[in-house]
Amino acid sequence: MESRNSSVESLEHSPPNVPEEEHVDSNEGVVQIHQRSDPLDTSDNTRASSINSSQESLKSTSMQVYASMSEKNAGTKSGNAVKTHSVSAVPLPNTRWTHRQWIKFLSLHWLSAYRVLIGLTFIINIVVFAVLYKRLSLAAPLIATAANIFAAVFVRQEDLINLTFAFVAKMPSNLPFWFARTISDLHHYGGFHIGCAISALFWYTYFVYRNTVFFLGNSDAGTATASMWVDIIACYSFLFSIFLVCVTAHPRLRVKFHNTFEHTHRFGGWTALIVLWIHAGVSSKSPENPDMHANPAVWLLAATTFIIILPWTRMRRVPITTELVSSREVKLSFPFKHMPYTSTMRFSRSPLMEWHAFATIPNPDGESAYIVISQAGDWTKAIIQNPPTHIWIRKPAAMNFLAFSPLFNSLLLVATGAGIGPMLSLLRSPAIANMKKQGRTIKVMWCVYQPDAPHWQFVQDIIRNVDPEPRIFDSKQGRPDVAGETTYLMQEAQIEAVMVVSNPKVTREVVEGVKAWGGAAYGAVFDS
Repeated sequence: MESRNSSVESLEHSPPNVPEEEHVDSNEGVVQIHQRSDPLDTSDNTRASSINSSQESLKSTSMQVYASMSEKNAGTKSGNAVKTHSVSAVPLPNTRWTHRQWIKFLSLHWLSAYRVLIGLTFIINIVVFAVLYKRLSLAAPLIATAANIFAAVFVRQEDLINLTFAFVAKMPSNLPFWFARTISDLHHYGGFHIGCAISALFWYTYFVYRNTVFFLGNSDAGTATASMWVDIIACYSFLFSIFLVCVTAHPRLRVKFHNTFEHTHRFGGWTALIVLWIHAGVSSKSPENPDMHANPAVWLLAATTFIIILPWTRMRRVPITTELVSSREVKLSFPFKHMPYTSTMRFSRSPLMEWHAFATIPNPDGESAYIVISQAGDWTKAIIQNPPTHIWIRKPAAMNFLAFSPLFNSLLLVATGAGIGPMLSLLRSPAIANMKKQGRTIKVMWCVYQPDAPHWQFVQDIIRNVDPEPRIFDSKQGRPDVAGETTYLMQEAQIEAVMVVSNPKVTREVVEGVKAWGGAAYGAVFDS
């Protein structure tokens, strides 16, 4: 069984022979010569002496993220020197990857936990269909459809999320590294949601085929009843509804037509549920099917309906206080007693039409909380330019992937821009305070425009309370290679796991880059 120490050793590598190089310093605008040095070669290096030979294949020049770094004193805040960092912009040499490196890259890129869960859900449904194919009654595919829809809805229910996340987060930190790394991928539960929804579409397509054959047989014999006509019309209405919901949920379409996706997902889903109730009622009248009270599909639909209605009973309209952080960011404070740390809550100005999820940060008084919103679309732009006095919130707040931080012995938190918001909740949490007491390493990397500006002072204070020497980049001087800097710092500080909150591109690059070196990395999920 792999120990936690061996997980650190798996990040070891032999430093490459890197020649002198020149680059344009982003602070001064002059060409400077820097001799690169490997941080692992210093005399105070405390890494484990043994090197995991399985990582040797990863020594591709294209994966070398060592960068010469210069620091400047950008002023003082709260008695601490605020340092910003600049990095070499010279591109890494283009080298040919080995077959093993290509396989590893493809597995990291395509075989994510999200996609694995989708695949496993498909496999389970295919096995069930193959085993029961010859014994399936007319109502059986409808029951399977109802079961998959129930699972798809239930897996995203906030109470279930909080229960499972809290259970995982309370696991001991001395777990084997491979287990902690695997179980922390639980936040990809959206893959199960997608897998069940698409499986429901396949099951229902088969049901429509069987039901159409049954209807045509009765129609030819002149025995088709009015309820059969209603049922067959409802069949194709539901098929169209669920097909539309699944198609518009494709990642590319939902990003390009987000409002259309959200409206289709909500209203199309409700329509599909109503149609399923019609099916359950009609099918229960068939002599070969059980009565309605004994029909499993009816009970599954009842449970699904309850889960869908429940959030609408938990909505509240609350007053908000607006504080402009910058021209593109705003801080919204609202009353909420005992807001849990590392949680996400949904907000809306028109509850029937759209909801937006933001990570919440509890205030020290325990009576209120706040969110940091960055301009990223029409909704956020309207909030920043014309802040409302009240906003709708939906309880409860759901725990996010940052709750799994205590599972690791050392941690690097990476954020860009307002992505620091979710990190603030974690940095102020009792979990981080406990990790610090235990002597565990916690580092912070943040890239933002003018981090030393007065409006970011509250962020600087929270960060430096945990990490007195964070790595902060001023994007005004040029955007760094966040993925490269993350991997560099991870190896320099012997970090076990990385948590990142950024845009989809940077998040993917950081997660894949860290995992390629054998570390654990997690970021927000944008596909579900």
